[in-house]
Amino acid sequence: MHLFGITFGEGNIKLGEVFTFSLPSVITCPGASIWCKKYCYSLSYERLRPTCRSAYEQNLLLAKDPKQFEKIIIGVLPRILPCMRIHVSGDFWSKEYIESWIKICLAFPQTKFWTYTRSWTVPNLVGPLEQLRLLPNIEIFASTDPTMPNPPDEWRAAFIDSDERSKGLRCSQQEELLNSCLECGYCFRKEKGDVIFKVH
Repeated sequence: MHLFGITFGEGNIKLGEVFTFSLPSVITCPGASIWCKKYCYSLSYERLRPTCRSAYEQNLLLAKDPKQFEKIIIGVLPRILPCMRIHVSGDFWSKEYIESWIKICLAFPQTKFWTYTRSWTVPNLVGPLEQLRLLPNIEIFASTDPTMPNPPDEWRAAFIDSDERSKGLRCSQQEELLNSCLECGYCFRKEKGDVIFKVH
């Protein structure tokens, strides 16, 4: 869905009918490891679908103007929005951008937001991410891989199944136990558990 220069995803087979917002991979991923860049599903997808890459780049361009970005997002998202995935592609790339999402989440207190980030490894982004993480309507996972340090103890973590540290619930959609993220709901509910994904 394209509105006022911003493109939202409206779900897929994995997610279900869920609104999503994405940015171009790698260039917005300050916490990405070499391993992450090697196995990045989003980067491969963007190469196959250049129109998606262009849409993500336009989203980034708008996000660089925080006030306009917040105004558009808050203005165009449905007021009744059960849940939303932030960043199928891309990540939290700046303090100002994270602050924009704080304002957006506050504007939609009934919506359940969720996201996975490697920006927890970037010192100047940890503080703003903590502020976002502590909001009652968002779940943020510290995404990690076998080459990265241990995630913060107080965060929920998203592990890769090849990581010997991995613990938590294996993704029910990937395990073909449930049809979609929307059907499962584990990652956007207020849970204490971690999650384990297969490389895809």
